[in-house]
This record gives sequence, structure tokens and C-alpha cells, in this order.
Amino acid sequence: MTGATLQVIRLSRAAAASVPAETAAMARRCILDWFGLAIAGADEPVSRALRAIALAEGGRPAATIMGGRGGQGVTVRQAAFLNAVAGHALDYDDVSLAMHVHPTTVILPPLLALAEERALGGGAVVAAFVAGYEAAGMIGRWLGAGPYDRGFHMTGTLGALGAAAACAHLLGLDEEATARAYGLAASQAAGLKAQFGTMAKPIHAGRAAEAGLCAALWAEAGISSRTDILEAPQGYAATQSAVPAGPITWDGHELDRNSFKYHASCFGTHGAIEAIAALRAQGLEPTDVRRVRLTVDAGADRMCNIAAPTTGTEAKFSLRFVAALALSGADTGRPGLFTDAVTARPDLVALRDRVTVAFGPADWPADLTAVEVTLADGSRREARCDTSLIGADDDRLRAKFLHLADTLPDGFAQRLAEQVAGIEAVTDLRALCRLTLRVG
Repeated sequence: MTGATLQVIRLSRAAAASVPAETAAMARRCILDWFGLAIAGADEPVSRALRAIALAEGGRPAATIMGGRGGQGVTVRQAAFLNAVAGHALDYDDVSLAMHVHPTTVILPPLLALAEERALGGGAVVAAFVAGYEAAGMIGRWLGAGPYDRGFHMTGTLGALGAAAACAHLLGLDEEATARAYGLAASQAAGLKAQFGTMAKPIHAGRAAEAGLCAALWAEAGISSRTDILEAPQGYAATQSAVPAGPITWDGHELDRNSFKYHASCFGTHGAIEAIAALRAQGLEPTDVRRVRLTVDAGADRMCNIAAPTTGTEAKFSLRFVAALALSGADTGRPGLFTDAVTARPDLVALRDRVTVAFGPADWPADLTAVEVTLADGSRREARCDTSLIGADDDRLRAKFLHLADTLPDGFAQRLAEQVAGIEAVTDLRALCRLTLRVG
């Protein structure tokens, strides 16, 4: 075996074998953030519908439905799928700008499901999480933005390979079997950006998690596959984008550059929210606003530019509407804000209709948003935000987690946070996962 697939396998394993303290701390942030999102996301309509289907389908209970109820155990495969859907249902989960993927919700759920079934500890899960994250990060940087620009939702496509890499690491597969797992995952990878603003989007995450899990289990069982799927003719790279000319490289843990979301909407809208919040802090009021111009990268047009959303789900992908929410001073960190009723509120629709979206020149930074507000008296206010510079804020992340997990029985959220803080030493992840369960 030679080529890009083998390079990724070897480099990601090396990255997982030596994890610096700051990288391990970032992994724990990702895990805590995801638990809160999966608990709250379990109540979303898409999660409830899919959970009902899984429970009716039945199977050998082996893993926990996060945010579910006692006695609702499901198969490992069902848990990977359902928990990944729940983690992405609010569109509030973390982001890797390098790979254009919501990484934790595709990589972590299958690892937790496997760990519950096979009685594996937290240290093994963290190492596997790092391996999967770094594998996806290397592939993402190698491919660039081409697949995303073509319309692939890379959380569903590249995410499946990241999940397979992580699960293969947790299962202790050798290089050849891991390469087969990559191939089996690539054959299942799917997800289209045209589905943004619908319930299909979180299903992309669920299928990626499930695909990665199944790929690793199938490889463990001896199922054959190409072992050069990344570079093969008509393989993953060739069908997703132009095959990169250069080799796979690794320049330090991609996980260190993970981005978190502090607003419950598409990450592409966060620059507008943050810039408008800065103007409001200077005294800007919605009654003062004549018009607003947002300047963003042209790629936003195919990601978060639904001009006139009619549902709460669509509103999360509308720069114009999210700008209106920010102008009104609404708490965009509250997932319950994004409802059909709020989207139809006349005052917010009137504000939305004062917002226009413009696209910057070809060299406009992908993560930069510029806001220009024209006031009633003709004067202007301006602000900018580069979302790639918004780092991990432990206080904000803990507050976000506690808010999302506030439906748990008294004390459970605090205990869960404490266990995640020391997850490498946790020997029974089944007990940790049961802390996500509601009473009844």
C-alpha cells in the first residue's frame, strides 16, 4: 500500500499517539459541547420521528439514546445514527473550517456507541476521536473547498471518512483493515447542500456517523474494499473534486483550530451577528436603522442566503433574517428562538426587508463579514467580524452546555460536566452516557 490513503492512516495514528495537553483539552471541550447539543437536540421533531422509527424497528439494546429515557436502549448502529442526528439537529454544533465539516457530531457518537457495547474507557475514546478528527482534517485540507463549492455537504461526505478512521482506531484495526474501512465509508458517503434548511441536513450527520461505524465493523469482519480509495481513479477525490496534485501533509493537530458556535444558526451567519452585536453595544437601536448591507464571501449564497425564510429551520440559513434578529437584540444563542412563529413576526420581517446581502470580490476572505448600517439621519455605522478568529471560550461553552442540558434531572448536568472534564480516566462510559437520560 502506498499513496494518500496510507499517508492519512499513518499520520493520523501518529497524531493520536502523542496528544499535547492543549489538544486533549480541546477534545474535552468538543465532547462537552456535543453532549449538551445531543440532549437538547433529542427533542427536535426530526430526532423524535427517527427515534420512534428505531424503537419500533427494535434490535439488541447495546447503547444509549442521548437525551432519551430509561429503558430505551438501541443497537450500536441505531445509537450512532440517532445521536449524530440529535447533535446536529439544532445546527449549533462545532465546526472545522479546514474540512468544512461539523466534526464532533459525526466522529463522537459512533465511538460512544462502540465504547458502551465493548466496555471501553474514555482514554481510548479520546485517542480515537483525535485520530478521526486529524484524518478528516488532512483530507479536508488536501481536497480544499472544491467539494463544498460543488454542493456536497461535507459533514455527510468527508464526515463518514472521519468517523470510519476514528472507529477503526478504537477497534485496533491494522493499516490494511483501516484502509478497507476508508473505502467502505467512501462508498456510503452522501449529503447535498441543497438540503440546507430542511430536516435532511441533520440526517446527513447521522448517516455519516452510521456509515463510518459500519465501515469499521465490516472491515473488522473481513469485508473487502479498495485500499486506495482517496487517490483511486473514480475514487473519493476524483468524484468529489479535482484530484489534488500534492501529497497529504500534517502541520500540527487540526483539532487545535476547532471552532465553536455561540449562536444557534448556520456558522456562515455568525459574522453578521457578532458585528451587529458590536454596533448595538455602541448604542445602535433597530428604530434608528434605515437599511443594512452585509458583505460576505460569494460562497455564502449557496449556504446561508435564504432571502425570505418561512420556517424556523430556514431562518437559521438566512443572513437577512439572522441580521434582523441581531438588530432586534434577540438572544441568538437560544435554540428555541428559531420557530416558524418568530420567523413570521411582522417586526422582524420588516427589519429583514431592510437588509441586503452583497458579495465581496474574488479575494474576499471566506470567513469575513462586513456590516454597513445606514441610519435614519443618513449617517453610517460599520463593523467587521472574521469568524475564524472567534476562539474557544470556556465560560461561554459551559454556560451553553448547562442551558442545553437543563432538562436533565437535578444534578445530572453538573455530574456529566465533571466526568467529561476527566474523561480520560473514566472506565465505564455506559454510566457516563446514562447521565444524559431524562426521568421516566
